[in-house]
Amino acid sequence: MQSRTNRMIARRFRINEYDEIQIQFSNYIRRRRYENSQDEALIEAEDTINTNPNFMKEKDINFRLYPFYINWKKLEANQQGYFRMFVHFGYFGASIYSLFKKKYPILNIKNILYIFSSFIPDIILRKNKKDENIKYLFDKLPDLDSIYQIILKKIIMFKEVSLYLIILKLYEISYIENDNKSDLEKVLKSEYSLGNYLTDDEYKNIYNEHYKRKISKIFEKLEENKGKEYEFANTKDNFFCHIKYVYKKFIKNEDNFI
Repeated sequence: MQSRTNRMIARRFRINEYDEIQIQFSNYIRRRRYENSQDEALIEAEDTINTNPNFMKEKDINFRLYPFYINWKKLEANQQGYFRMFVHFGYFGASIYSLFKKKYPILNIKNILYIFSSFIPDIILRKNKKDENIKYLFDKLPDLDSIYQIILKKIIMFKEVSLYLIILKLYEISYIENDNKSDLEKVLKSEYSLGNYLTDDEYKNIYNEHYKRKISKIFEKLEENKGKEYEFANTKDNFFCHIKYVYKKFIKNEDNFI
């Protein structure tokens, strides 16, 4: 009887302790918003300017149920720029940062998209060789099935889209290179759903803001040397054309997709 009581007390303590952490984190987020006007302005702009109903607002996401790993302790303390990554790239950005910051300490809000884009030539060049960096990359990335589910359920914010597109592109090219048709189809369905959530102007603005210069050059060179399947579309229409092209070439020789 005493052992059962002790277990109940211990469980209640853990629950209360977890609730306290949640309260502390929520209070911290509010404090940080007031302390840093630039970050506050960016969050407020994302919440007010973007009225696309396909994307959630920060206040609507239950961080307690977020499925991908985030180092909440470092985020709360804003160690090594964790909070700024969260502000600029949302929960998904904070998760990718948490997973890779230790391995790649140069990661920051200005280079994270470029660094992950830079893995793509390595995937192609070293697909038949043992490469620890590539293995580490795919061991650590959120798994494709979970990404697919979170996109379908629209548990995403608009500011996360640019990073989702790069991570999906990593999976897409990896599965093309390794002739993994079933997983490649999942990637294309994820991309197709994500593209459907965006307006033409939203896709164009994301491309111009995040990919137009250094990142686009990576894909332009790949497309020139390897073929159309390695392009990174600069418009929403081209994005859908690319998905259908890859689907028809590598999965089913059909024009219709989904």
